[in-house]
Amino acid sequence: DLTDGEFQRVIPDTTTDPAKVKRVLLCSGKVYYDLLDARRERKRDDVAIVRLEQLYPINNSLAAALAQYKTGTPLVWVQEEPRNMGPWYFVNANLPKLLGDRLPLSVIARAPSASPATGSSGAHRLEQQRLVSEALAD
Repeated sequence: DLTDGEFQRVIPDTTTDPAKVKRVLLCSGKVYYDLLDARRERKRDDVAIVRLEQLYPINNSLAAALAQYKTGTPLVWVQEEPRNMGPWYFVNANLPKLLGDRLPLSVIARAPSASPATGSSGAHRLEQQRLVSEALAD
């Protein structure tokens, strides 16, 4: 993409009809691909996934990407890290300043933990499945 285009701080969801969207997932990193795969498997066309490729500075490109969604549409930050780690606190501190209360903001993340990883691939898979299922729940 970089050889023909340019870096994008925010990558909007161009595959969903904003009029049908009931929830907007906002994420960064690898979790995007897990959410995208699960959305395809579940045939969910009412969930938009917007990628925040550069966390700082959050600017009007994010506001522009989210402007197409109806007021009151839930905006959910999804991160793989435990709730007490990762970018959630930064996002929660800065997004309301940019968006106001037009899109109510919440978070889906792993349970708070002293460590960013479980140390078990099986436990990690289960946590990831729970995270993705919660993000795409009705």
